[in-house]
Amino acid sequence: MRHKLLFTACLIFPLMGALLSTPAMADPWYGETPDLALRSCQHLYAMGVRRSGVYFLKPDGTQALTTYCDMETQGGGWAMVYNSVLGTNTTDFWNIPYADRLGRRGRASLDSNFYDGSLYTYRKTEFVDSVRYMDVVEDLRGKTVILFTARIDGFNTSTMRFQGPQQIGDGSSAVYSRQFASGWASPDYDGDATPVVQCSANYANVTQHYDGCWVYNLGADAELPVEDGRVGPHLNSSVAVERGLVTDGTVHTRVRRITRFVRW
Repeated sequence: MRHKLLFTACLIFPLMGALLSTPAMADPWYGETPDLALRSCQHLYAMGVRRSGVYFLKPDGTQALTTYCDMETQGGGWAMVYNSVLGTNTTDFWNIPYADRLGRRGRASLDSNFYDGSLYTYRKTEFVDSVRYMDVVEDLRGKTVILFTARIDGFNTSTMRFQGPQQIGDGSSAVYSRQFASGWASPDYDGDATPVVQCSANYANVTQHYDGCWVYNLGADAELPVEDGRVGPHLNSSVAVERGLVTDGTVHTRVRRITRFVRW
């Protein structure tokens, strides 16, 4: 009997020790569940969140939604507004009609096409002196650079134009002026700042901000055929070289992704 008890103890006590030494599952942190959603990525950052990833936010204070938060670049606290990634049928994804300009499509991730027009709605909080935007591009070899950062005073949800935009810091003035501080067009809405053509209709029905018509496009190429196999996005190669990126040898190079972030 004594040997049986010793044998049983040898089995039980190591098992108990293993259970006791196993770390308890951590409680959810801010932004990890709808109930723990905060107003913005900046609010999450202020509460100590430092890992970039997908979080729940409540921008309007009521309904929780998910977006990708960049918690490392330029001080962190950036929410993804849109993301165009290199792949098939990219132009199809960015064919967004005017009625859906403030809508949402795709999956919030750095490796997926994503758009949430509701995040354009002007929001200023106690954490910022102005709402700020940042456009980022990743080239075909995986190098990522900031195209520009800007601040705004407001946003017109009818015309999709920024109010009082101002470029800040280093960046491409060409991208800023043509793809941000400019008009906006969808296949069924000619609100771009180009009087000669309807930029969206002329470039594979891609919806975005336009002037002249573009230095980057979330889908189309600027060389015929503009659909380029419906694979995008594209960036003017001279701007790519200026920002230290590689090109594919064409005038408007394909890039791995173009991403727009907002911080409020």
